[in-house]
Amino acid sequence: MERLLIMAYMGTGKTELENRYDNVIDFDFQDYKYIYDESIRHLPLEQRKGSTNLRTENPNYPESFIADAIKLLNEGKIVVSPFIDHVFKAYDGSNIASQVDNLRTILICPTRNNFNEYVERFKKRGNSDEFISRREKEFSSLVDLFEQANNYERIIMKPGQYLSEALEENGISLTLKKTTSKS
Repeated sequence: MERLLIMAYMGTGKTELENRYDNVIDFDFQDYKYIYDESIRHLPLEQRKGSTNLRTENPNYPESFIADAIKLLNEGKIVVSPFIDHVFKAYDGSNIASQVDNLRTILICPTRNNFNEYVERFKKRGNSDEFISRREKEFSSLVDLFEQANNYERIIMKPGQYLSEALEENGISLTLKKTTSKS
């Protein structure tokens, strides 16, 4: 059985993928990398992102993150994580492939000239200005990293495209969650 690890850029539709399809886990690093101040811990993740003054680094990152990803993959889950420098390096520097049979790793990133579309997506989902500013500063170097990651399968997001469409277009079919109807 093929195991899928997908690293996709923020705003591509990772959470929507988890909401719509069976076996998909939107596996974010935030709660592994940071320990949040009690005053914001109750907020939804998208609102906590960017609150750099209200969080501290977790000394167990990335080890606990990688360990849980391995566990989920071995349970047959499709693990979808953000494609961001430190997450990529955490996976790339681990021995995850030796601990997960038949692992297929895919990187997904928009084109270099399409960042403004993602700014609008970030705003729509409630990300802070600080979060958006950090994404803007790192975007070019992240696209460079994507372009140089020749040891990985890569998918380039088209303008207006979301993750489910990009995966489908590249031959990766996912199973829709079964809905229960009330009679």
